[in-house]
Amino acid sequence: MLQAIHDNLKGVFAMIILGVLAVVFVFWGVEFVSVGGVTATQGIAVNGEDVDVEPVRREYQEQVARYQSAFPGQDLPEEILTDLRDDSLRRAVTRELVRQRTSELRLRASAAEVLESIQSIPAFQVAGQFSRDAYFAALSSANLKAAAFEAEQREVLAAQHLERGVAGSAFVLPSELERRVALLQEQREVAWMVLPRASFRQGPAQVDEAALVTWFDGNRARYRTEEQVDISFVELSIDELSASAEVEEEALRAYYEENLERFESAERRRVSHILIAAGEGAQAAAQKAYERAAGGEDFAALARELSADPGSASAGGDLGWQDQATFVGPFGDAAWAQAPGVIGEPVETEFGWHVIKVLEVEPGVTRSFEEVRAELEGEYRLAETERRYGALQDELETLAFEAGGDLARVAEPLGLTPRALQGITRAGHPVLGDAGGAARVFTAEAIAGTEVVAIESAPGRVLAVRVTAHRPAADRPLDEVREQAVAAYLDEQAAQAALARAEELAVTLRGGGEWAALARPWVPRDAVEPTSVTARMITRNEAAVPPTVAEAAFAASAPAAGAAYGVTTLGTGDAVVWRLGGVLPGSLSGLPPQLRERSREEARQRAAFADMATYMAGLREKAKVEVNPQLFQ
Repeated sequence: MLQAIHDNLKGVFAMIILGVLAVVFVFWGVEFVSVGGVTATQGIAVNGEDVDVEPVRREYQEQVARYQSAFPGQDLPEEILTDLRDDSLRRAVTRELVRQRTSELRLRASAAEVLESIQSIPAFQVAGQFSRDAYFAALSSANLKAAAFEAEQREVLAAQHLERGVAGSAFVLPSELERRVALLQEQREVAWMVLPRASFRQGPAQVDEAALVTWFDGNRARYRTEEQVDISFVELSIDELSASAEVEEEALRAYYEENLERFESAERRRVSHILIAAGEGAQAAAQKAYERAAGGEDFAALARELSADPGSASAGGDLGWQDQATFVGPFGDAAWAQAPGVIGEPVETEFGWHVIKVLEVEPGVTRSFEEVRAELEGEYRLAETERRYGALQDELETLAFEAGGDLARVAEPLGLTPRALQGITRAGHPVLGDAGGAARVFTAEAIAGTEVVAIESAPGRVLAVRVTAHRPAADRPLDEVREQAVAAYLDEQAAQAALARAEELAVTLRGGGEWAALARPWVPRDAVEPTSVTARMITRNEAAVPPTVAEAAFAASAPAAGAAYGVTTLGTGDAVVWRLGGVLPGSLSGLPPQLRERSREEARQRAAFADMATYMAGLREKAKVEVNPQLFQ
């Protein structure tokens, strides 16, 4: 069935596979046993079976590369490298344990399931439909072979069958569900008063100079100038190269000939079949079905009556228009050897015995150069631009490495015009890409002006950069930033005063003070009733309640009698006094039907996850894992 996506494909497609489907199990805590006798090519053994180590090494190297990109110019600590190695090993062992278990249980994904899974991946679709060209282009760009990718999908789907088998039996006791709902759907009677920071803010004229100086000395880092560099740079862009690229007719025709098979459509046939599932007596049953069909009985009616293929039986066995590669070998060979209208002798495949009838035939065709010229020109232009850009990028990087601090030695050979930027900080700049690009110009060599740095700021965009000036970070005097410092100081003092007043109010309330009287001065004059000082029942995630208030109220112990009081702050710096009254546990029967069902499903999913964790822990406990200590060397 999967041969349909094994046709050869050449050409350039701008598509990248970001990843493949991952095995869905959670796995941790494998005790690795280092075994010197395991060879470097067979560096991992799980329960005596060797694991392909190349993907493990590749995954580890990719993780290391990501860390190095995030922290350029720094050596990764051995502790991080060890964690990355262990993570790669654990994932590999997980996949192998699951593979072994699915093999033991004979859990397999059918060819149809694999095909459906692959066709549903958006990276392989064009305008929402699966495209074989897109499929092969994506695999090629990710350096993946179709056979290996499909084999991995089989393993993933088999693992999902195992997961459904274990997790599908999960259940939650009614008492457990009630306790969960009682907690998550709990309601609490809450009121709160807000003491705005602004109400406690003094004016600039009231600032104590000595206190301000002391505060400023403790907060100088807020007002330091950032370290900055000025740069001169040249840029190589694939977009600019593409705009100037020329396409010669002779070269385009040669490219067409190289890719001719892409424009050849294979002969298609509309085929109908009757499938007798594999098993004892299957061949005899298929022979009987053949004899009935050959004897004149309606083939479609026989398919509806006898066929074990759920996908086509209801359609009278009709499999629709397909090319030969769609089918497994014996089926395709037989169908393409038959003339239309002829009913063939039973044919055996891995799925059972088939009686085949060819309904119609559509000959293959080849699209001419003139028909495909427009799409081919764009594709060829892109391919040639990428080739030229790659060569020029290599040249730019080589020239930059050899240039010392002379940017002209890069610009002149490539015909590029230098440009300048000022005030670049370590936070980055759009021209340099991300902060990692900016970090490259803050190395000691670059700052000294003795190095021209090559930076790939984005895909298809590379720069050669020289630092022309450097300004270290420096403290700014108070007089230079007095206005900003005074404002920040007053805000901080006001927030502290508001919080102190809130604490006083909470003490008074705990001593028997009246909530309404104490809260009244803090109700805004233009507030619409009811206000926040009016007690109301709230849930954990109620949108109208400030998160810090809800978090504090639900973290507090329910009062045995009366009310409980506490203090918190808002993100604005305002202080809050909150009051907690009654607590009403959630009730499953009190929920609307839709929410009740969702609560049941969420609880069941949590139980299923716990069951899977226990199942995997059992596999882990019994597993014997051997690892060559030289694996990553």
